[in-house]
Amino acid sequence: MKQMLMVKLGGGVITDKNVHYGLREDVLTRLAREIAQGYAKLGESQLIIGNGAGSFAHFSAHKYRTTEGFIDENSRVGMGWVRHDAVKLNQIVFEQLLLANVPVFSYSPSSLMSVSNRTTKQIFTESIEDGLKNGIVPLVYGDVVVDAARGCDVYSTERVFDELAKYFAKDYQVKVIHVSAEEGVYKTGQASVFEEITRENFEEVKQHLGGSKGVDVSGGMLHKVEECLELTKLGINSVIVSGMVEGRVEEVISGKKTIGTVIC
Repeated sequence: MKQMLMVKLGGGVITDKNVHYGLREDVLTRLAREIAQGYAKLGESQLIIGNGAGSFAHFSAHKYRTTEGFIDENSRVGMGWVRHDAVKLNQIVFEQLLLANVPVFSYSPSSLMSVSNRTTKQIFTESIEDGLKNGIVPLVYGDVVVDAARGCDVYSTERVFDELAKYFAKDYQVKVIHVSAEEGVYKTGQASVFEEITRENFEEVKQHLGGSKGVDVSGGMLHKVEECLELTKLGINSVIVSGMVEGRVEEVISGKKTIGTVIC
């Protein structure tokens, strides 16, 4: 079975989540270069990239309470601002990957998912599948979507990845790589990280987990680990690595051993 790598550039690594539109341009440029270096070594393996909303769309989503749907007269304009900010960051990521010579093509969540009452009703994968067959690297991102019952909802990159990973798991050995501002999941009060998290040791690990630093409407590290553990039921393993340390992303894409936390 062929391998598929799904690499998520966390919003907390490519932006400063405490500063609205706080792009870390130098970090993003380096990560794009590392992805390009890893991609060149993948052979027949497939690659899908995603980027978090960071300090772009999370600020507007928090301001307009977008996760609650249409709640007042400002919700519809607020939905537009969330889309504006999510697309703004995605276009920057898109450009940096193109400049690094990665053949990416951007897909919004609303072009891939049909949503009602915060539940994914249908997923449309044909365009992504056709792109992969033709040597395209799909680039997805977290954004606001139309929710048939509630007006709107935030559809995070993790949710997009979860749906795509479950779909492609029937044809590929899928591995999800979370590029974080952290080395992995830290042990409380220690500089070391958990090398491995499983359903068996999760209760112990859970005591060391918290939410996200800065403005984040999508859940933080605890939510990330819980979602990754759900994917393990389908045989999909994940790894959390630092995007702040040069070389880590290229190492993990290339299959080399590196510092991080594996969720399996």
